[in-house]
Amino acid sequence: MQSFSKSKYLSPENESLRQREKVIHPPDFIETINSVPLLGDLDSDDISFSRRPYRTLRRIWFAFLFWVALLAISLSTATTKRSSIHLDTFLNSTIFPHFENHLARIHESIRSQTNERLLPGEILAKDGAKAYFPVVMIPGFVTSGLELWQGHECAKKYFRQRLWGALGTARSFFTETECWRQHLALDPTSGMDPPNIRVRAAQGFEAADYFMTGYWVWDKMIKNLAAVGYDGSNMSLEPYDWRLAFPLLEERDGYFTKLMHKIEAMHKTTGKKIVIVAHSMGTPLVTYFFAWVTSSEQNGGGGRGHDWVDKHVHALTNIAGPMLGVPKSITSIMSGEMKDTNVLMGTFGSMLEQFFGRRHRKDLWSSWGSLWAMLPKGGNKIWGNGVDICNDATQCVNNSEINDSTTTPFLSFTDNLSDASVSNAGWKLKTGDSKQTDLENVISDYSKKSQWTVEETLTFLLKWGTGIGQAHAGTKYHALGRLNKRDWSDPTITPLPKAPNMKIYCLYGVGLETERAFFYKKNVEDHCANNNKPECTTSLVDLPFIMDGSVEDNEKNIRYGVRLADGDGSVPLISLGYMCVDGWKQGHLNPSGVKIITREYPHHHEFLVDDPMRGGPKSAEHVDIMGNIDLSHDVIRIVTNFEIIKVETKITSNIEAIASRIRNHPNGRSGVKKLLLLEKKKQFFSVLKSIFRKLRRGGKSMREV
Repeated sequence: MQSFSKSKYLSPENESLRQREKVIHPPDFIETINSVPLLGDLDSDDISFSRRPYRTLRRIWFAFLFWVALLAISLSTATTKRSSIHLDTFLNSTIFPHFENHLARIHESIRSQTNERLLPGEILAKDGAKAYFPVVMIPGFVTSGLELWQGHECAKKYFRQRLWGALGTARSFFTETECWRQHLALDPTSGMDPPNIRVRAAQGFEAADYFMTGYWVWDKMIKNLAAVGYDGSNMSLEPYDWRLAFPLLEERDGYFTKLMHKIEAMHKTTGKKIVIVAHSMGTPLVTYFFAWVTSSEQNGGGGRGHDWVDKHVHALTNIAGPMLGVPKSITSIMSGEMKDTNVLMGTFGSMLEQFFGRRHRKDLWSSWGSLWAMLPKGGNKIWGNGVDICNDATQCVNNSEINDSTTTPFLSFTDNLSDASVSNAGWKLKTGDSKQTDLENVISDYSKKSQWTVEETLTFLLKWGTGIGQAHAGTKYHALGRLNKRDWSDPTITPLPKAPNMKIYCLYGVGLETERAFFYKKNVEDHCANNNKPECTTSLVDLPFIMDGSVEDNEKNIRYGVRLADGDGSVPLISLGYMCVDGWKQGHLNPSGVKIITREYPHHHEFLVDDPMRGGPKSAEHVDIMGNIDLSHDVIRIVTNFEIIKVETKITSNIEAIASRIRNHPNGRSGVKKLLLLEKKKQFFSVLKSIFRKLRRGGKSMREV
């Protein structure tokens, strides 16, 4: 057993070591270290998970959280005592050697024991499945690595190392939080690299096979594909900088041009069409790419013509794609919060706020254009009906709260609006922006509302711009309801390509509670002792609105200020399945009749000693589904064209009934059609106005115009 010895560290012979490291350990901190188990206490039997698996997992998780907590406490204590702690030295010499060593041993144990079990690809290979269609894999949000290529002085030691997607991420986060944040943030007004910083996506299969040691993402999928004959010659993983707004991926990195050439090259060398396998945000990225590649160069596209997709793509395999966005993207941009941060509130929440508070989280996350791309799509017509908010699957459609004449709120405020300290408040936004008055008016107007619909919430974000107004890059690249490349990723506005021979497979998990709506409150401070005085004012602090994690109602599936609905734990069912079972079945959004196959995978949690950190082979969780054995069988059948008849629509949730209610609701799909027609009318009259202006200016003939 190893432990930290206070007497050994403080012995005279180690005086030079202490002076060299200049690490100050407060006495109470050292006493605490001696009283708890360390990661180093785990013996080889524990690490192999051959005995006491639950006890071992608890020890590992507790030890890791303990070190994080201790780090926060030590920093706070040292700061209070005006001491300087070199966290990098402390972590490198004390925490990370233990953690990295044992995590690697766990990973090797998982690999060796998992190899004893046949993969779905190996099973199908024995039955005769062989590599057929070339495969291009597109990863999702945050699951691929980001490397540093240029940075400030504090980050130069990380050159060509991962700032995201490795255990080093944790090291750089805890040792140099501000430096790490600066290098992962994008410029809030341009949406591009900040000055003198270049962070780029890692490349190759290693970019997204593992997020960090022991936490697989694409690894199981790659192994299954390899088992039926795939390798680097007929499959490719195309990572990208998942922080960027979709248009900027092409502008900065030429991503869509490179992807287009990759698909064309694989098609030419193999003589077969491509199967694109996309996970999570990768699917909206692919539909954006379809619109880009078929649009003319004059309109900012790839200029390959309307039939390019049909000629080159056999199928799009959509795994857990948030086609209608993700509700928690709103709370992440608005206040740097989500259910997970609210669950942590308390001891660990205080530590999180100390290291990486909600304002810093908001500033970082809102700079990522990709989060703006995942804002809910479809407006009140889809999200405002409330037909998917339910206590369990049987009540989703017959929910007693649903009223066809009302719109279900997306944000509900818990403040007492009749209270004088709130309703008569003089709201002030501390931004220093030249348009501060306009922003204050926006805050003032919205602070009077007790409930916001999803459309009102999105409009607020676009006007507020996270505190800098519509100069924010997110408002530039994600305008609502416009038929241009800003909405190429919005399937409720942009139709599928004309590809009658292509298929889309929608594969996603169900049966997990997922964020759907939220409870908020105003973030205020008082400037007088008695709020009843006429001169009393109340001003917003830092962030104008924050989540109210105190709201709980188990009967309505409300926990930690979040209303939950069915989904895969990250993406709600309505976003996963609506377009697949209904939206893309309509002619105006699927003009060539692309065949849509939808398969749902109910969640079944299972503990495995050889993969202890995950949900098991039947897990439907948003990332775990990449290792779901049923889904893996289906993907292998699709790409090998083997037993393809078995991959047919299979729905276990109420998504079809939900879609029917949306369709028949007064605010339902008819509203989407009206929006489309209105936009087309606007474009038509805009063209007419342009023609008449030219005629009036130059006296030209209609033919010349």
